[in-house]
Amino acid sequence: MVDDVKADEVAVRTRDHKDFWDILQIVLSPLGGLLTALAVASLGYMGSRTIERQQSNEAKLRLYSELMTRREESEATLRKEMFQSIIGSFFDARSEQLESKLLKMELLAQNFHEALNLVPLYEHLEREIATSQMSAEAKRGYAARLGELAREVTRKQMIVLEAGGKRFDWTVILSDSLTAGTKSEQLEDVELTLGGITRRFRVTLSGADLVRRELRVGLEIETPAQEGVSGSAASRNSVDFPLGFFSTPMIDNTRLSSDQRVAIVLTDMNDFGATLSLVYFPGSRASLREKPYYEEILRKLSDTTIGPD
Repeated sequence: MVDDVKADEVAVRTRDHKDFWDILQIVLSPLGGLLTALAVASLGYMGSRTIERQQSNEAKLRLYSELMTRREESEATLRKEMFQSIIGSFFDARSEQLESKLLKMELLAQNFHEALNLVPLYEHLEREIATSQMSAEAKRGYAARLGELAREVTRKQMIVLEAGGKRFDWTVILSDSLTAGTKSEQLEDVELTLGGITRRFRVTLSGADLVRRELRVGLEIETPAQEGVSGSAASRNSVDFPLGFFSTPMIDNTRLSSDQRVAIVLTDMNDFGATLSLVYFPGSRASLREKPYYEEILRKLSDTTIGPD
């Protein structure tokens, strides 16, 4: 009898326990579906927002690219028309006014100095000034204006080249023997490192023309054997050239191995002394007309693909 009562109590508790879980299941089943629906909706909303933001950014980027392309095309068209108009005037027989030619030279130099070698035009105007029938004072004024234009172009280029390269300056006293061309003068050697490559530069002056404001310069470049430099790139070579105010570093430079350049600039000169600068810079900052060799492009692509160890 007692056992039957206990069995009934256990059965009642079991039934009550099942009823509780059944009720809980009934209550939570819709809630679980609701939570699942909310989770799916939230994920869908966040996903759609992400896609919308991505599409919006892509649309803005396309718009910006189109605007920049149109701007560059408009600028290129304007520069082309300007260049054709200015350069044509130098060969127009009816254009005889020196003031007009000098003004056009200023426009040409200020807008196209990164792409053109302007030395022939500088020298042409210099000869026209010297042979003109104007007064000596007017000639000096035009010559000073032309020289200042050349120095201003050089200053602009030096700012660009220094930002990605290295610079070294010398101040030289012009001796009588140097101006006479009977004795050369060697300047202080300089060692500079750019892009992990160290080079030594030696500058020698062999003459000075005080009338034309020019120096005769010899430049010796030594690339010693070092890590990261191939055996063929380790070498010593030299160049000799006239240096005046009309020479610009982006155009008048010496090509080195590993797509690098070096240029000497005459920044100031009078009857007593001169100031020179050496700028050592990557080829990417050279004149727009300077194109890297095919082998240099392949080497850069290979270095980029492999990357540092």
